[in-house]
Amino acid sequence: MSSFWTPQGEHQVPPDDADPASAPSSEQDEWPQPDPETVAEMEAELRQAQEQLLQVPAAQVVENHLIGLYELAAIHLRAAPPNLDEARLPIDAMGLIVENLGDRLPNAEALSAALQQIRMAYVELHSQASGGMHDD
Repeated sequence: MSSFWTPQGEHQVPPDDADPASAPSSEQDEWPQPDPETVAEMEAELRQAQEQLLQVPAAQVVENHLIGLYELAAIHLRAAPPNLDEARLPIDAMGLIVENLGDRLPNAEALSAALQQIRMAYVELHSQASGGMHDD
């Protein structure tokens, strides 16, 4: 089961293609079958979460995801030892969005500064991991 983020928090979302009748019989025995009332409640929660998300400007949601990418990279950089390979992807993803859509984001300047900060942290840790060797 996946989740759906809204400003009010995470909401569990059942998969669209979840058809218990089509699952292999061995899996059917393992999975509890939700009652119709539970399914209706979950669908209502999903609709409510979607309605709430519609009330939030898309730029705010994108900025929130960018902050998440920054935090993900920072977690990998703070690990002992730093996991530079895992930090690169969220840094690069953040860079692509900020550098290509920044003018459409209300906090573009702050996001750009955060991107530069996390990039500098990466470069510093990469330099340390390489034994401090760099070209001057």
